[in-house]
Amino acid sequence: MAKTGKQIQGDIYQLLKDSTLYTLISGEVYRNGYRPRDSRKEDAVVTFTAGFPTEIQEGVVTVNIYVPDIDPYQNGVLVEDGGRTEELELLAQAWVDSLTAEVSCYRFELQQTIYTEEESEISQHFVVVKLRYRYYGDDFAPLTVPQQAFVDATDSEDDRGYDPIIETDDGGVLVIQPIIEKSTN
Repeated sequence: MAKTGKQIQGDIYQLLKDSTLYTLISGEVYRNGYRPRDSRKEDAVVTFTAGFPTEIQEGVVTVNIYVPDIDPYQNGVLVEDGGRTEELELLAQAWVDSLTAEVSCYRFELQQTIYTEEESEISQHFVVVKLRYRYYGDDFAPLTVPQQAFVDATDSEDDRGYDPIIETDDGGVLVIQPIIEKSTN
């Protein structure tokens, strides 16, 4: 049995909520249809676009990151915040690059280049990320795949400043990054 569109949409939603990209946008992450109509924040919207229930489930999920237009000359003419959309395109690319099979049952790649479109009715632009996925798990596989690790965390008086090393079963060393809290600005 294959995952449903809502399940896949929920998985991508969670991967985005757990990412550094989420901490760098002013808004929230929403499933398609749930973004507030009057939002003037940098919200990300996750949409299930297409799915093919083959032996290895494949499909496309689209993530749109909205950016309110700006009035740079204070004359009432709103234009794209080109600097911010360019920055978000690069941040979105870094997020896509971080989506590896080492941490989930998915394999991701871009379906097309990340780009920006205009949404003139609401005076906003949005960065478009179309992710092609392949899903290798079963319906109830956890989103993240736990990795067994050995933690060497002993310390002594003679060894001040000791950093614990976490190694996976195959000998790889994990780098631990502190969680970045989302600013509430």
